[in-house]
Amino acid sequence: MTRSVCIYSRYFLSLAFLSQVVEHYFTKPADVISASVAILILITPIQSKLEKFGRWYYVLFFYSAAMGISAVASLALLNPTSPEDSTRNKWAKALKQIATSFGNSRVQFFVAFVLALLFYVDSQSTYFLVLFLFLAFVLLDPWRLFFRIASTFRNKKPRGIGRIFGVQSKYLFLVKLFDDAPSVAEFDFVEFRHSMNDHNGVQRGLILDTCLLNQEQWVKVLVCPEIQQIFPNEPDNDGYDADAVFKIDAPNGNGYLAKFVGTIYENSTISTIRFIYSSRVEIFDGQLLEVEISGKKILYQVVQGITKIELLEQKNETGYIIGEAIQLGMWKQAEGKFEKYGWVPSINSPVYIASEIAETNTTDKEYVLGRVPNSNFPVILNRDVALSHHTAVIGVTGTGKSVFARNLIREYLSDPDVKVICIDFTGEYIGKFPDINPGCLLSKEAEEQCFRDLDKMEQERAKGFKADEDFVKQKRDEVWKCVRDGASNFLQGEPQLAILELPDVFNSPGILEYTRMLFWAILDIAKKEGSFGKKVCLVLEEAHTIVPEWNFAGVSDKVSGPVLNSIAQIALQGRKYNVGLLVIAQRTANVSKTILTQCNTIVSFQVFDRTSSEFLANYFGQVIIEALPNLKSRQAIVAGKAIRSVVPMIFEVPDIQEPAAVEPVQPAASSDASATPTSGPV
Repeated sequence: MTRSVCIYSRYFLSLAFLSQVVEHYFTKPADVISASVAILILITPIQSKLEKFGRWYYVLFFYSAAMGISAVASLALLNPTSPEDSTRNKWAKALKQIATSFGNSRVQFFVAFVLALLFYVDSQSTYFLVLFLFLAFVLLDPWRLFFRIASTFRNKKPRGIGRIFGVQSKYLFLVKLFDDAPSVAEFDFVEFRHSMNDHNGVQRGLILDTCLLNQEQWVKVLVCPEIQQIFPNEPDNDGYDADAVFKIDAPNGNGYLAKFVGTIYENSTISTIRFIYSSRVEIFDGQLLEVEISGKKILYQVVQGITKIELLEQKNETGYIIGEAIQLGMWKQAEGKFEKYGWVPSINSPVYIASEIAETNTTDKEYVLGRVPNSNFPVILNRDVALSHHTAVIGVTGTGKSVFARNLIREYLSDPDVKVICIDFTGEYIGKFPDINPGCLLSKEAEEQCFRDLDKMEQERAKGFKADEDFVKQKRDEVWKCVRDGASNFLQGEPQLAILELPDVFNSPGILEYTRMLFWAILDIAKKEGSFGKKVCLVLEEAHTIVPEWNFAGVSDKVSGPVLNSIAQIALQGRKYNVGLLVIAQRTANVSKTILTQCNTIVSFQVFDRTSSEFLANYFGQVIIEALPNLKSRQAIVAGKAIRSVVPMIFEVPDIQEPAAVEPVQPAASSDASATPTSGPV
């Protein structure tokens, strides 16, 4: 036996030993290629010294080469983006099966080793006996044989679907599937005994994802107490091979998959969580979710969804959806509101659809605006606070804004001590309250005369130093008396609702001055007479017509500036005297920001313009504001002092059925109008 043969025999021994370690459980085409190349490199340079092999040399050479080529071809043909049953992938799978079954390192080194043993080692020598025993070691794989024999005596379960090879957190395990594993899919249930947590016994889990990595299939398994609880029986863990994973059937009607949404993702914060969506359940903007943190159920509301692709090895990709949800907090049933929680959930912890709650009680001063979408969590508003601290309703046409606002007015009017004055450009309000029999502040003739007198006043003022100051003062006093007497009579009369229709779409000086006088009259009565014991709400429909931003006023700054400033001052002082505003607008851009910033409660339906989004972000926060363009009809975002839960949230307005509209009829004035319109009602 030559020295070179001994050296190469040692190489065979070393490589055969490595095959026991590298391919103990899995064989990859890459391993087949490595074994083939290693053998060809070993035997080719010493072909002349292997003359005893004879024709067996060529058998070994072409066998190793064929296995290596099969493995290379399987890698080249495999196309992860094509269907699994495509012709190309079928060929790749067949070649892989041949290569990994007949060309793994154990088989190739076994053939080479046998040839060297038979042709170059004396069968009577001790060296032959040692090598023969080692050959048996390679062939029989005693480790696996030992476990199989042991499992026979211990009544051990079958081999299972795979083996744990990684742990991403206390909730998530990575499992490599066996080549001959039974078929598994997402949302199958499994059980296993982890070698690092023997004290926990057998754990149950849920398959979340399946991936192809390095020509091997592997899955992610979620474990958590909620999954453990759906299985009533504790298994006997004595027969489990540590880290082996077994597929199991879940009890019928457990309902777990009907509430499971996904797992917490990286970069989550206290106020906003990110989660991987892995669910059979559909979720939408506004969906209420719950996550357990330190034994407490914390609620979050979905505001965004983002698709993402993760690049795996060998050009394999996996795609998934990342959801974002803002924290609403813990639900306090006794108080009927959310309370913020000051910590972040653990990575990979499970996310669920929020559970239903018991019915929430409201006081006489409160009513339910709506509910969080797809849940029974109420959004409760205090009518008195909403009225006294001003409320704004924003939204484009067709989103349910006007119906919601009119329903809010009806809620205000459920209190007999509330008087509502609607300043309406749309002409809709008279016909929309047939059951309330609204009144008015002035007769139609007196109102029109007031507008004419105010326009004459502004025309006279425009003359500058040539203006007739006596004429201006006379007209102003007449209009003031007319407006104040009309407001006073309304506040003392029976009707709770008065509707004032503006005559024109344009913001003429007369309209602005008339509005200013009305506001001053209401505030003056509130200061001096206490509004006769009433609370007053001024409704500004199409608010850009009544309280426009200065650059949308339609008249010169010289005229509009002082008027708008006066209205803003009234908005600032009104809450002290139970005079509140309900501001209704399509956009915030063309409404006075001084007025809007005094609204301590804001309800925003769908809006698209950037200016509105930037303004509302100051109230709602930047994250939730991204949901504004995606809101459905009758969905809105609300926040403010009048809401029990001060945190901004998306809610859904119930389907409000208004009384059948009637043809608009001019309501009677609150008192008899004078024969001379300029004098107004007495």
